Amino acid sequence: MSALKLEAASARGLGPLTLLSEWAVSVRAFRRNKVPVEKKILAAALCNSGYSYREVSRMLGEMSYIAARDAYVSLVTSLPKEERRYRRSVAIDGADVTYGSRGCHLWLARDYETGEIMSFQASPDASAEDGARFLAGVAAQCANRPMLRLGAGPNNPRGLLNLDLYFQTIPSQSIIVKLGRLFLGAPGERV
Repeated sequence: MSALKLEAASARGLGPLTLLSEWAVSVRAFRRNKVPVEKKILAAALCNSGYSYREVSRMLGEMSYIAARDAYVSLVTSLPKEERRYRRSVAIDGADVTYGSRGCHLWLARDYETGEIMSFQASPDASAEDGARFLAGVAAQCANRPMLRLGAGPNNPRGLLNLDLYFQTIPSQSIIVKLGRLFLGAPGERV
């Protein structure tokens, strides 16, 4: 999916699960679709967060741990090669997603200008530690301190707002938060 299509989908208010699903279908990340694409993406995001394949299969239910592993490997190998480079701004979306009886919070980071998907993770409780781990993974792909833009409204990544960071809200914009220098800067640096 091109940068313009990703930006248009984000402007329509689509959540990270829908964006990842459309992207996975467009790059043909999954060869067979016995298991729904959304369930495969949640499995891959949970595995990307550090949960074992067996834990993920128990969390999502009706999915073997081999299917969870295959979904994780297929999606991660379809991502662009992770490289550290200059980025002006990074868009971060998040949403609470329920699949079956279980729910989790899904984060998605992408380069704001190119639309390239950088990272994704999921967490059952969206704790501040999980949010910090996600942002550290995003920072590892940036050679500078980009402006982080958090989605507003239903796509607001609540796990990142629990990090006790200072940020400025601009109510007239749909993508509102500037955290780059504060969080991605040197340890102990304050603004």
